Amino acid sequence: MNSTTFTTEAAHRQSFLVIGYGNALRGDDGVGPQVAMAVADWHLPSVKSLAVPQLLPELAADIATANYVIFVDACGQSCAPTIQLDPIVTNKAVLARCTAPLMNHVCEPLGLMALTHRLYGDHPQAWFLQIPTEHHDLGRSFSNTAQRGIDSALRTIEQFLTTYLRQPACLGA
Repeated sequence: MNSTTFTTEAAHRQSFLVIGYGNALRGDDGVGPQVAMAVADWHLPSVKSLAVPQLLPELAADIATANYVIFVDACGQSCAPTIQLDPIVTNKAVLARCTAPLMNHVCEPLGLMALTHRLYGDHPQAWFLQIPTEHHDLGRSFSNTAQRGIDSALRTIEQFLTTYLRQPACLGA
């Protein structure tokens, strides 16, 4: 794809993509999809939100249409006690080394960014939002730690939308 084609497509990008991933049947592991569904319920026109069980290469097409992406996932026992929001740092060397999504059907955020860059010639600015969790047992409800993390993640995403979209996110939360 040449740069002229991508520039034209970039003009038609949606502004923001939130991808929450994890297994909603395994207790706190479902925090990512829960956050994504809550963001979808805000019905903001320039925001697309996806709740998925895992990151797959097919998501590169959605990522390519966004200006900004936030990946939301559970973070287990080794995680800090509060949510962690980190930029996904990419450069030519990192993108060149990151070929895992081409060899495997399960991806990580950085791998999806590399795949998006490889397929579409560019990728959006992205962040990884990790929510602290306590248990991932089948059939359990969210722990207090996970619920606090979900609430904090939603406030953080609201701030991002207000900053990057430069419009108030009237969310009623």
